[in-house]
Amino acid sequence: MNNEQALGGSVHRWRRPVPLVLFLCILAVACYAGYRRYQAAPADKRLPSEAVQTQAAPRAPLEFAPIDIALVEMRGLERKVAFSGTLVPVVQSMVKSTVGGEVLRVSVREGEWVKRGQVIAEIDTADLRSRLEAAVADQEERRSRLAIALHNRDSNKALLEQNFISKSGFEQIASTLKGSEAAVQWADAQVKLAQKALLDATIRSPMDGWVAKRLVSPGERVQPDGAILSVVDLTQLELEATIPASDVPAISIGQAVRFRVNGFAERPFEGRLDRINPQTEAGSRAIKLFVTVANKDVSLRGGMFAQGNVSLSRSDPVPSIPVSAVFEEAGQSYVFSIEASKLVKRAVVLGERGGSDGMVGVRSGLPVGVPVVRVRMNGLKAGEPAVILPSLANPTNPTNPTKPA
Repeated sequence: MNNEQALGGSVHRWRRPVPLVLFLCILAVACYAGYRRYQAAPADKRLPSEAVQTQAAPRAPLEFAPIDIALVEMRGLERKVAFSGTLVPVVQSMVKSTVGGEVLRVSVREGEWVKRGQVIAEIDTADLRSRLEAAVADQEERRSRLAIALHNRDSNKALLEQNFISKSGFEQIASTLKGSEAAVQWADAQVKLAQKALLDATIRSPMDGWVAKRLVSPGERVQPDGAILSVVDLTQLELEATIPASDVPAISIGQAVRFRVNGFAERPFEGRLDRINPQTEAGSRAIKLFVTVANKDVSLRGGMFAQGNVSLSRSDPVPSIPVSAVFEEAGQSYVFSIEASKLVKRAVVLGERGGSDGMVGVRSGLPVGVPVVRVRMNGLKAGEPAVILPSLANPTNPTNPTKPA
């Protein structure tokens, strides 16, 4: 009896979960059928909250700043050749001492302005004065001998006329006179040289300009033709640059040359092509150009490094865009324009490039005035919404406010 009860109890416990499992299966089938009917129902018959949730959210438009956009414009493309070179003062002088001696004083320093004729250094004149005194003494002695020779000639000339002396004797006296005259001339020249050396001991500037380098100091001894300092005129500079020899036929004397100098940010400078070297440089086979640069404000200095370009040719105005706006795919050039607030992919046929100005001509495929994307961006797709943001510069024109009524 206990076994049956135990067996019956076991059977009873195994049969009890059957209604619950059946209920769960029926519930799952009903949920699946309801979901299928919901999916098949039109969106307008769904609940409002459900319809909004099932609709895809619209994609935000791409925003471009005005600096990212370029308009197709008519312009002449200029072909240029780039160059680099060094600025050199056209007028400069290395001031040297023509006499030797100890430097007593140097009255100027590097960077100072000096005028033509201004005293810039002095050499000790003790030795030079002694030489001048010796030359003057020798000059006086030779002049006295000349006076005696003149007197002898005049006295013997009367005796010759009276036949008291021979003609050969008188010629000897006349020869002595000529020697005395030559000796006096030599002594005069020595005095002048000594006087000039004394004057040259005071060194003066040969030109207006700036002291570029001071080479001696007081107490040093210089030899004749020894360098004292250098003076440069910065108001007129010359730019030495080289370009390929193949580009020389396209340039001409007098044409404008534009360049920039390190340290002056984007400030442009301009010069005029003054000379073209008749021979190429050894090794590089390039031609050296000499460009004259007016530097009235003395902002440029000698030795500064410059980079610029020389114009070779200029085309007639053609539709042009920046080179950065052009994309390439399978040998086809195209651009992305913004039309009707959407990106449009336009195939274009390119023309001549503008060289260093970064522009390229468009022969076909793009009308004038169309805005194109000039920045290199990945992932751009035709048909995407796009807008150009308004410029933030001076939105309300505060420099010209409207007066209140």
